Amino acid sequence: MTRLQKIWTLLFVGAFFLTGGCSRKQEAPAKAKTPQIALSCIGVLPVASGVDQETGTSPAEAKSLKEGARVLDSLLQKQFAGRDDIRYVTHSQMQAIESSGPESSLARSRNVGNFLSCNGVLEVNLWRYKDRVGGQYTAKDPASVSFTYRLLEVNSGTVICQGRYDEVQQSVMENLYNFSSARKRGFTWITAEELLREGVEQKLGECSYLKPVE
Repeated sequence: MTRLQKIWTLLFVGAFFLTGGCSRKQEAPAKAKTPQIALSCIGVLPVASGVDQETGTSPAEAKSLKEGARVLDSLLQKQFAGRDDIRYVTHSQMQAIESSGPESSLARSRNVGNFLSCNGVLEVNLWRYKDRVGGQYTAKDPASVSFTYRLLEVNSGTVICQGRYDEVQQSVMENLYNFSSARKRGFTWITAEELLREGVEQKLGECSYLKPVE
């Protein structure tokens, strides 16, 4: 074998091992993904009006919360329109389920799950619902809403998704980061119902189990 042939042989062998080393790095096993919890269906409880235990609730605030809960119930039904795996509990059914006596929130949700034959239950609490004072362009006080939600797998008690939406509309001058939202709203002061709709779409849309039909 000539000297030139030896050089080419060494270069070929070296390239083979170098390529083999690179291939082994690329073939490292991927990390296993955490499997999602399977839900047979999701039972949606009527929206509950939350009460601040420290400050209490005035008659006017209680009235607003009652109206807001009605609005939020309607928005949830629109969010889940077309989904066959969503089932709703009426207020009268909820009263019958709760009539057995005081129980924990988890026990109540399990009773709802058994009633609907679902292992998923969605709980929503409305804490604040204040409509704007004034018109679209001259609001004295802006709309303000706050709600929380959590989705439970009732057999294990696992909280699959949860979140909080707490929003008071601000002008663009008050918060320049809200420019995109202000443009979407047409640079107007929106109502509490419209603000609540944005919250439902935003927060529930973050949970894969609660997204609307596309």
